Amino acid sequence: MKLAVFWVLLINLIFPLSALAKPANYVLVAGDAQLRFHQQQISLLRDGKQLLLLDGLRFNYVQADSWNLVEANESQMTIRGSFPAKADFYRHVTDTKPRVAELTISKAAGGFRLYANPEWARQTTLSFGYLGDHFFGLSEPLQPDNRLSPDLTNSHIRVEIVAEHASFQENYASAYSSFFMSSYGYGAFFDTFARGQYQFAINGRNEIHHDTGELDWYLFPGANGAEIHEAYYQVIGAPKKVPAWALGPVGWRDQNDGGAAEIVDDVKKLTEMKIPFTSWFVDRPYSDGAHAWSDMNFSESFANPSQWITSLRHDYGLEFMTWTSPATFGDARFEKHLAGKFSYVDLSHPPTVAAFQQELKDEQYVHGVKGHKIDRADENLPMFEDWYDTVVSPAERRNKYSYLMAKVHDEALRKAWGDDQVTFARSAIHRSQPFLSAIWAGDPRTSWEGLQANFANAARSAFMGFPVWGTDVGGYQGEGYIPEDLYLRWMQAGSVSGLFEIKLDGAGGDGRDRMPWQYDAAFQRQFKAICDDRMRFIPYLYSLAYTAGITGSLMQPLAYRHLDDKNTYAIWDQFYLGEAIMAAPVFTPGNRRNVYFPKGNWRDLDAPAKIFKGQKLLEIEAPLDKLPRFIRENSIYVTGNLFVGNDRLWQTAEKQLTIHAYPGKAGSEALFHYVDALNGNREKSISLVTERKILKLTAPAMSHATRVEILLDNAAKKVQQQGEVVAHSYDSEQHQLSVSIPAGEPIDVWVSF
Repeated sequence: MKLAVFWVLLINLIFPLSALAKPANYVLVAGDAQLRFHQQQISLLRDGKQLLLLDGLRFNYVQADSWNLVEANESQMTIRGSFPAKADFYRHVTDTKPRVAELTISKAAGGFRLYANPEWARQTTLSFGYLGDHFFGLSEPLQPDNRLSPDLTNSHIRVEIVAEHASFQENYASAYSSFFMSSYGYGAFFDTFARGQYQFAINGRNEIHHDTGELDWYLFPGANGAEIHEAYYQVIGAPKKVPAWALGPVGWRDQNDGGAAEIVDDVKKLTEMKIPFTSWFVDRPYSDGAHAWSDMNFSESFANPSQWITSLRHDYGLEFMTWTSPATFGDARFEKHLAGKFSYVDLSHPPTVAAFQQELKDEQYVHGVKGHKIDRADENLPMFEDWYDTVVSPAERRNKYSYLMAKVHDEALRKAWGDDQVTFARSAIHRSQPFLSAIWAGDPRTSWEGLQANFANAARSAFMGFPVWGTDVGGYQGEGYIPEDLYLRWMQAGSVSGLFEIKLDGAGGDGRDRMPWQYDAAFQRQFKAICDDRMRFIPYLYSLAYTAGITGSLMQPLAYRHLDDKNTYAIWDQFYLGEAIMAAPVFTPGNRRNVYFPKGNWRDLDAPAKIFKGQKLLEIEAPLDKLPRFIRENSIYVTGNLFVGNDRLWQTAEKQLTIHAYPGKAGSEALFHYVDALNGNREKSISLVTERKILKLTAPAMSHATRVEILLDNAAKKVQQQGEVVAHSYDSEQHQLSVSIPAGEPIDVWVSF
């Protein structure tokens, strides 16, 4: 009998039904988790372990005199709080009777929801005891103290989109969320755009405060970040899909003084060097009007945009994007603006939004523009100007404006291109995920410290539930031409991020640029090799991005997957790509780095004969041409040459998908959700089952030839495909078994030891 039913029966035995308004406690059950109200406190438990103890709920900074359970069933309970009579700021009288707030606790999205909205409340504070766990999320900026570690324990964190242009080595990393994750195995989300303050383990207490009287708080129990985020996305909406062309190398200059001709010439030269790219974008300035943007058109230097954008697509296989902003910089050309230095468009005013979207269509989409780098919502937003939507309070405006910015751009692009479009922004807030393809991590300084700070931003973004993140490869603030080792290490790290965009000049176009032909032949070879490698992994990254609603962030910090391993909590410079690959880029000068290997066995991706035992910190060699990556035991990933950009001009090999499998111990199973983008985005499950003397790899038929590669310590005795013995090869140096499967044939490989 379910525990919740047990409580109902017990309460009915003790109290007559007419007295059910005052039972002492109650329990809601969701999976293996329980939420209990008992002795004025709310507890979250799983498998008997207490994860959270909420013992303080204050409205307008005032604690209730008492809380009483008034109604309960298997799905929800209602608790009534009695608060002291108080005065309101905008009222001339003081209440003479106690105030009342009703708190509804219900099951939601695999977890629980706490909701209250007393009409007299303006602020909400949740207070709970510190139980020894660690906390992650809330802020892409490195709050507090520019610390790299994503662990927020012993911290005070602000949740409000305010530009931090003065932070050390960090500039305008501006993604925030009122979502955090606990190492005890739960996520918590306060569903409001109102600014918030969070503190963890300060004087033995945790506290959440938002400047709103509406409490809408979710708790999502889960064994790891992916499970927790799967429930979270059921509340805020699934993350936006990302087209494959946006997952290859993306090129841009901060300033194209040579206009459209310079863009085309850059692409032409890179193509001659056989360096692959799949898309390009132009940053401001490229338009007429205020700040070389407000007219939202292509200026004379970029004349005939239909012609050269079409050439990029047809002649080189590249899609094209532009810089945009909801600010018009003093040019109040739409019906409703917010007065101030930047003249922000009022995105709560439907006619203005419609006109802004129409301009994008008429000036850009008609010429073939398929995406936007969206900028500036984190700077100089006037908080107290009147919005058309009068319900949005000043406390909500900084955060909600970034949400509306993402939504407005996505709606415009979607009308023109459906899912075949991209939005990436540096400022973002929770609930933007269905409208933002990626987070672009602001303007890092061109230095080793800037590189480090930027990838610490990536770890925090992953915990918040922004699944695709990217860096300005090479940095933004600083010289154009940079040292080869810094450039290549940034390239390597960027190549294993979600959005791989490479900045090819200096800040504002200053200094000698960073085009690969500015460097020697050895550098050019490595630059090309990194881009080639990225192209090979697009099928894997595309599958991860497409299924992020259930598989979680692409770049998963170690603690995201190992909430119970305290050795992972401070690690910001290693991350999983899906479940199969752990990347450990080099973020300091030199050819060595320390790597922490979580539990299990690991193989070097480039030299799989090397095995590393888990739960150990080891120093590894990493020469400048080496990006350290490791394959997790009992996992599957895919690679292939299925997607092309300008490399279609020199690629001659037949399209082929390669399924890579690293079996686990006997009795283990692995599963990978492959998304066949060339066959209507059909999701195809690839499974690996390891038994004592046999392993089985199965998958539906693919729309292209497939090669199966399985890591084995010894040659197999027999290999079968659909019950028939098949030709295969075994590389004893790499410990790799290979089998080829024709297109259209189901994959059913059995290997006997």
